[in-house]
Amino acid sequence: MSTVVLHGGDLVDGRGGDTRRCVDIIVEGDAVREIIPSRPTEAYGTADEIVDGAGMLVIPGLINNHTHGTAYGPLFPSGHVALPREQVLANLDRHLLEGTTTVLCVDGFVTAADLASTDEVHPVNIGLASCNTPACLRAAAVADGGGLTEANRMFTARRAVGAGAVALGEIGAGHTLGGGGASYLYIPAEVERRTGVTITARQANGLKIAVLGRHIAASAFDRDAVEQALAAAGLTGRLSVEEVRELVSAIVLPAFDVALRGLAEAAEQARALGVPVLVHNAAASMTQVASIARTDVTLIAGHSNHSSFELREALGHAERLKEAGAIVDVSTFDTFGARRLTTGPELLYALLSAGLVDTISTDYAGGHHDPILLAIDQSVRAGSVRLPAAIAMATANVADAIPGLAPRRGRVVPGAIADLVVTDPARLHSVDTVMIGGEVVVRTGRRVTR
Repeated sequence: MSTVVLHGGDLVDGRGGDTRRCVDIIVEGDAVREIIPSRPTEAYGTADEIVDGAGMLVIPGLINNHTHGTAYGPLFPSGHVALPREQVLANLDRHLLEGTTTVLCVDGFVTAADLASTDEVHPVNIGLASCNTPACLRAAAVADGGGLTEANRMFTARRAVGAGAVALGEIGAGHTLGGGGASYLYIPAEVERRTGVTITARQANGLKIAVLGRHIAASAFDRDAVEQALAAAGLTGRLSVEEVRELVSAIVLPAFDVALRGLAEAAEQARALGVPVLVHNAAASMTQVASIARTDVTLIAGHSNHSSFELREALGHAERLKEAGAIVDVSTFDTFGARRLTTGPELLYALLSAGLVDTISTDYAGGHHDPILLAIDQSVRAGSVRLPAAIAMATANVADAIPGLAPRRGRVVPGAIADLVVTDPARLHSVDTVMIGGEVVVRTGRRVTR
């Protein structure tokens, strides 16, 4: 049994308490054996490896409860054509290098066989969530369904949980509920098909809101706003107002009501199956999400900082969800980097400052998500949250919210699985070393290949 010592680092252990300064973490086999005040390295003469943590911060491996494209199989809860396998592995590499050691894939129609074949070729622990309930399957088929095979269709939520899925989710999703998925995928593709013009996700979102509003309703159509959105997207003279109204409505509305019904249906199944349900929480679905929260299911309200919310609306909704016992999740999206979908961190900071956040995830953001540790770093610097509490939101809180996802993970305590991250306290997303199950899999910021 190998022994590895993380030597002389400061520790935030995931439990929300103060930082422990200058400790040694002794890892034996796949688990943490003990945590003690730092001793000279000579005291560990028989150790197989000593990792120098001086001046560094040690935290639990991050547990990300909302990812897409992290397992082989159909992409998104709309059953989109699967990513190439090399892209799935690249996505997992990216999460790993960002300090994430466990992910929950919420693409929803991935089979147990596809999950197993992904898991066996990558060190990141991958958990599966299913959205394969009757209404969600119908919504996927209406919105897209291009990647669904008969095996995917037959792998129901009940079968998935029996085969080891740890949650139902993502129920809804922007691809079937008129969210970001429609803005960065389906609307731009149809605009380009009709006009030959490539528009951005933000421009597509402007068209969508002008036609259907933030809450997705045909009655929200605003002719003047559509004309402004057409001009902003460089489409004046290429598409008429009525053509845009038809285009956006035809993409968003057919699956919308079916997907809304799928929220309650999935919550009922999750309750019966004894697993949490992770739902698409946005302006368009907030009424249904609040209704589910009042039941006795374990509800994770995904990305509660969704850009469709207005600030006061997001705060009031999250407060009501918390009062009902729901788990309020926020996502990094592309808030600090690409900003193709988001405009800034105001919603994130406000929810954190109000003490309404339980967990932090990334979501997908069209493949441009920001690292969790970057969002934590910026939020701490902004004074919105304390570092130990923020680390708990990305580690122990997630493990507690979804018990089957990361057992014995999420905390750095004796007896826990040794999923550990060593990073720069001055620049949290500059990850140096990652251990999974006691094995060093990232060293000096690079994936260790064997």
